[in-house]
Amino acid sequence: EISISRARDKSAHISCKVFISDFNNAKIHWYRQKPDQEIEHLTYIQASSGQVSLGGKKNKLEASKNALTSTSTLNINFLEKQDEAVYY
Repeated sequence: EISISRARDKSAHISCKVFISDFNNAKIHWYRQKPDQEIEHLTYIQASSGQVSLGGKKNKLEASKNALTSTSTLNINFLEKQDEAVYY
């Protein structure tokens, strides 16, 4: 488990190494769990990148895939208190 701290209104970047044989075609799903709440599906990425609105904010989340490193990255933009959670 990794802890990431950033200032409000900034961005946080969370990367995950994926071990799967067909990474290019795989759908990578991102989830989060806030304290004392159920786990919540945020988005998934199948192509190389995509943007998602969350909580009324356009481009709040950006998910991407890097085929060279088999890594998926979730960028959380416009950070606020309610973004505090465990991300998967």
